[in-house]
Amino acid sequence: MSAAPPETNLPQHAISGALRRLQWVFGAVLVALAIAFAALTRHWPMVGDAALLHYSVFLIEHGWAPYRDFADINMPGAYWATGAAMKLPWQPDVGWRIFDLGLVALAGCGYYVIARPYSRFAALFATAMLLLVHGQDGVQQAGQRDLVIAVLLVLGSASLIEGMRRHEWAYAVPFGLATGLAATIKPTAAPLGLVLLAAVALHQSGWRADAGQQVGERRRAAVLPWIAAGLSSMCVGPLVMLAWLWRHHALVAWLHLQQILLPYYASLERRPFGFTLSHSISPIAALVVLWLATIALARPRWPTAERLLIAAATVLNLLALLAQGKALPYQRYPMLAFLLLLISLDLATSLRTSGRSRYVAVAGLACGALIIAPLALLRIHRFDARPQEFDTMLAADLDRLGGSRLNGHVQCMDTIQDCLPTLFTLRWMPATNTLSDAALFGPTDGPTEKPAVQLMRQRFLQAADANPPLVIVVVSGSFLDSTSGYSKLAAWPEFASWLAAHYMLAVERTPPHMVRWWNRPQPPAGYRLYVAKDAMGR
Repeated sequence: MSAAPPETNLPQHAISGALRRLQWVFGAVLVALAIAFAALTRHWPMVGDAALLHYSVFLIEHGWAPYRDFADINMPGAYWATGAAMKLPWQPDVGWRIFDLGLVALAGCGYYVIARPYSRFAALFATAMLLLVHGQDGVQQAGQRDLVIAVLLVLGSASLIEGMRRHEWAYAVPFGLATGLAATIKPTAAPLGLVLLAAVALHQSGWRADAGQQVGERRRAAVLPWIAAGLSSMCVGPLVMLAWLWRHHALVAWLHLQQILLPYYASLERRPFGFTLSHSISPIAALVVLWLATIALARPRWPTAERLLIAAATVLNLLALLAQGKALPYQRYPMLAFLLLLISLDLATSLRTSGRSRYVAVAGLACGALIIAPLALLRIHRFDARPQEFDTMLAADLDRLGGSRLNGHVQCMDTIQDCLPTLFTLRWMPATNTLSDAALFGPTDGPTEKPAVQLMRQRFLQAADANPPLVIVVVSGSFLDSTSGYSKLAAWPEFASWLAAHYMLAVERTPPHMVRWWNRPQPPAGYRLYVAKDAMGR
């Protein structure tokens, strides 16, 4: 790398009038598709992980201590992001849609800062593709933690690159703050921050430049402010997190759960390496092929140092995705956020070349704007985001069984978070400190599984003994398996016996319509309501 300023005035005249008009056509199509996406998804409900996080923040706001009063593997930064969305002046479903769309808009701002000197169209292309690829992943992926991480890392990288262009170390401060905040959501963001900061510091030192000894020493001395500013600001987020945990008297509980629960969840439903790798680019596989063909034919025409930073961020986020090993759609967002920017800039600047690379670049842009993006919108159009029948039915049954008298006395036995949205809508407290049954009915035959399952079962039984639920809602399905019905009860025979001894089955319902919140329709979750046999006497 060289310390020379980047080439910011690439010759616009190198793009023919026909190609410029084609860019306008692609841009207009993508803008239209993005507007259509926002309109089609304005009624999407808040479901899945978002529901669990909303309910967790609701409990914290009502005096519950995270990790101590309820068990959860989510990091504090996930609560903060969700809490910020909950402050928006709209009802929860609308506020969550605005939060989700706002995240992609913020990523677009970061894209614009990075791509502005070379191709503003590339920023538009990357933003629209990120929005539509994210949208086609389904209703459950709105506002996901990894999307927040992706946006923070893009904004931080934009600040770092701008500082590199201006040779001003102060830009490392926003980078460090954004990266440190992302690390409070998932620690996998921390290595990326360290690597990018080290790379920029090395670049600013002019380590490859031919210079005298005094000049070289001055350049190396200039690295120190970058390192100091970047590292100190990266520590702000984690330090605030520790202070927040200390204020809630939850630091010890958080450390304990991280040691017990995190390895347990990490061990469940892991996918083979090849499947996870192919899944990482599956929404844009054709675009990736055309991009690789383009860069094989000609070197991209934007600064090597900046391109290496974006490529390094892509690779590091890919490694984080592979390390998680579950191939869940939202886990690829940090990697896709940087890969889409890299592809967009490479293709857009390749329009300034001559020969076959220019035509392959046009094919790549056309593939994204005219094939992948419209097909994504078509899939989104087929989603069925009707008002939640599960929520409506469950709320009516709970009202019939006691209404507000059940506040603080309803226990959800649920993994896929269909029951918690109902409690959140009703603004009811739970009966115990168990918000998810994933560990209650999980396997107990592994070195990480057994301690976690034993811990969670013990916590549940102690809480249920202290405050016996009046109603237990058993939701069908188990962790990452929504089709397993109520077979999970057999995984914990002691609970099944306790349930039969103290409760009677009052209601069993399944919503009548299939759920299509992603590419394939699936049967809806059902529920059973068990009422305490002595409930009428309380």
